[in-house]
Amino acid sequence: MEKFYEFLDQETLERVKRELSQFDFLRKLKEKFKESEISLVGGAVRDLLLSREIEDYDFVIGKVKKEDLETFLKKQGEVNFVGKTFGIFKFSPKGISLKEPIDIALPRQDFSLLTGSRHDFKIKTDPNLPIEKDLERRDFTINAMAIKIEDDNYQLIDVSGGKEDLEKGVVRAVGKPAERFKEDYSRILRAIRFACQFDFSIEEKTWREIVKQAAGLNKIRREITLEKTRRFFLPEIIEYRVVPHEVIAKELLKSFCFNPTKAIDLYDQSGVFKELMPEVLKMKKCPQPEIYHS
Repeated sequence: MEKFYEFLDQETLERVKRELSQFDFLRKLKEKFKESEISLVGGAVRDLLLSREIEDYDFVIGKVKKEDLETFLKKQGEVNFVGKTFGIFKFSPKGISLKEPIDIALPRQDFSLLTGSRHDFKIKTDPNLPIEKDLERRDFTINAMAIKIEDDNYQLIDVSGGKEDLEKGVVRAVGKPAERFKEDYSRILRAIRFACQFDFSIEEKTWREIVKQAAGLNKIRREITLEKTRRFFLPEIIEYRVVPHEVIAKELLKSFCFNPTKAIDLYDQSGVFKELMPEVLKMKKCPQPEIYHS
């Protein structure tokens, strides 16, 4: 995947500086770890480029060991390390009131087990992994950008064309859409949610895979475990949904809140209604009282 670096325009640069000026811990981090590489990533970069309010801040910190980073952050605020596997710190800096804790992560690569579950990934964190490799694992191009912070230099790193997709108003999967959705079927709902949230279209190849793989939202995974009785081990089959109902409900509600008309059209045309709520399709062409519908 071709690397792409771009200096921010003056207006965006000034906004980035204003947003990040509240986080004094970034300056202290750079002073303590001279070789550290600090990048703002994900939705925050997308929202900055769209001139939208930022609700969640995510940073990737490279060239710093996990133990050293944790020790540093504990002196700067409240820290919760989210599992050794994921390498993510939930961080609340001292003296700052935020809606959500800041996510601070080590650079990582994800290796999907291709079950369709967002939890079935093998994660490899590596402080020396380039930020470009970290971005390649993300779901959609508009979420796969970073702003690298070095003193007063702020470079946009865009390895998949996310900035152009933002300008065109397009939701497009990173890399091969078939692989992205097989890794995590809930991305089907996320794609539609982003289209509704920003009033974007969905790129053609990405859309074809959504239609093709919509049935994955109902996939049931079966595992065999051994249950111990007094004298024997008896096999037991455990079944669970690859995409849990609570995840489906959360994404549906968000889409309907952002743009209900568009959400209905996309869920219908993609086959999501057919898979998740087939009873809705029975209401097509159902006559409605004029008092409720114009």
